[in-house]
Amino acid sequence: TRGASDFPEARIVVLRRAERASRELICHTDARSGKVREIGADPRVTWLFYDPQMRHQFRVRAHAEVLTSGPLFEDAWARSNVSSRRCYLAPRAPSSESEHPTANLPDSHVDRNPTLEESEAGKVNFSVLRSEIISIERLHLASDGHRRVRFDFVEDDWLGVWIEP
Repeated sequence: TRGASDFPEARIVVLRRAERASRELICHTDARSGKVREIGADPRVTWLFYDPQMRHQFRVRAHAEVLTSGPLFEDAWARSNVSSRRCYLAPRAPSSESEHPTANLPDSHVDRNPTLEESEAGKVNFSVLRSEIISIERLHLASDGHRRVRFDFVEDDWLGVWIEP
């Protein structure tokens, strides 16, 4: 994402779903997080992936939106287990400063997961980050020379071009 200081921000997220037909990458995040504000101001995002078995690096550019309601949001919340929902019970927004190390969990849930009923209180802080891929770049790492290709989605089709590694 693009940070408030106009400096790029690298985010570590858990990829929850990838949809080939709709070109979507989906993850979950706290609605109070900085990335939510940043995507609201500028929906352009870049995803980075590495596959060590294939020795492929991927850079994926996309346009993102943050969902706090609707069918995709409701389905994602319903599929989240209580140990994941526990994170959204955090009393303070992610990246809030603290005087000491903390898990940012309510005292009642520091040592235990909430019940399904208790976890519902975290729904207000839950959001789904949905991004639509517009470009995929792959770098294949090889001892005999790397190979790099980029695919751009233009007018309902993928256009590929080899580029120098």
